[in-house]
Amino acid sequence: MPPIHDINWSLWLSTMLPMALSAGPGNLMVASSGARSGVRRSLRFILGLDLTYFLLALLVGLGLYHSLAQQPQLLRGLRIAGSLYIFWLGLRLLLRPLRKPGEPEQALLFRDGVVLQLGNVQGLVMLLVMFSTFSPATSAGSLAVVTLSAALIAVNLFGHLLWAGLGSSLQPLLRARPGLLKAQNVLFGLLLMGVAAWIFLRNGLA
Repeated sequence: MPPIHDINWSLWLSTMLPMALSAGPGNLMVASSGARSGVRRSLRFILGLDLTYFLLALLVGLGLYHSLAQQPQLLRGLRIAGSLYIFWLGLRLLLRPLRKPGEPEQALLFRDGVVLQLGNVQGLVMLLVMFSTFSPATSAGSLAVVTLSAALIAVNLFGHLLWAGLGSSLQPLLRARPGLLKAQNVLFGLLLMGVAAWIFLRNGLA
């Protein structure tokens, strides 16, 4: 990997920022959590997502990428399994019953973020894209791996807070019209299922 000062950070940002802000499984779940529980109560879930992703980034940057690249069938199987897990999350959100009046809304926890990130193989693909694009075939230096990983998590954290804020902005409307919460669950559930179907069709049937 080139030294840190040789990395084209403007190109890196233009590549990774749109991917971090796109409507992937993590962002959709963060927006849903923000709409139900607010930004503050979504922070544990967001930390679970991003700390897990940071550890995965370190593993990929320090050599897991080369191991996976030599086993395309394993990578394909992980993508299929991840797409099925995301589809299940979407279905669960789609079928979520409305809470009764006065019943507290259960916020997503740190462990929910960890589990979702481990099942989000599309996030792993994003890491493969980053390290394969911004590093040569030789092994990457540990300082560069940590720096790129930290930069990616900073961008991801920004995206997650943005999506949570967008979801939270809907809270007053959802409180005033509870039926809209069901519509929101249906919308985000269908979007998650659509993302899962796209991942499966792109990778499972190739």
